[in-house]
Amino acid sequence: MKENSIDKSENSRANIVFFGRIMANVSHEFNNIITVISELAGLLNDLSLMARKGRPISNDKLESLSENISKQVARGKHLVSHMNRFSHSTDDSHAEVDLCQVVENMQVLTDRLFKNRQTEMAVSPPSEEISLHTDPFELRRILFACLDRFLDAASPEVSITMKRPEKGESPELHISGPVETVSSDFLEQLDALKEQAQAIRGQLIYEKNETRILIRLILSSNRE
Repeated sequence: MKENSIDKSENSRANIVFFGRIMANVSHEFNNIITVISELAGLLNDLSLMARKGRPISNDKLESLSENISKQVARGKHLVSHMNRFSHSTDDSHAEVDLCQVVENMQVLTDRLFKNRQTEMAVSPPSEEISLHTDPFELRRILFACLDRFLDAASPEVSITMKRPEKGESPELHISGPVETVSSDFLEQLDALKEQAQAIRGQLIYEKNETRILIRLILSSNRE
């Protein structure tokens, strides 16, 4: 009973750490957006002062400023939309989700992390949605944990593909990338993720050769 209590406590702590990392990353992105808008507002104020002094103002400059501000606002709205979707993934521990939307959500929210590590994320979505019943938040946490392994290993690129289930099969999420040195720590962390996958009735399998790792996350699509 005590051991079970410790496991739940560790899982709760891992959930908080994951949520915190995503929110911290998003807050940095918002700070960047605010900084850019602030700089553009400063330029707009300079042009306003010039106009008051009777100096001519280029329409091209005004249009360029307006366009750049609109781009940053759109960027902020896009980020808010995905942050909201991520936050609501905690609402229900068993819900119907579109795997493609989950991957897109995590791609948007981790974009800054990947750029900072100079790692490219390439996502190949299927032509149709892949619907399954699972824990939306835990699925995101497992996906992020897999991606984080490649970031820690300084992989230059990570590929994500989604496999639609044929009759009698389960949907799959494939995450792969080149890893120069496959350390024992890397593999131990993947082994630890197997238990997390089982908690959402999934299965995590990894395949490796000398330079590349493929992680297969096999997910249950049943309502059970």
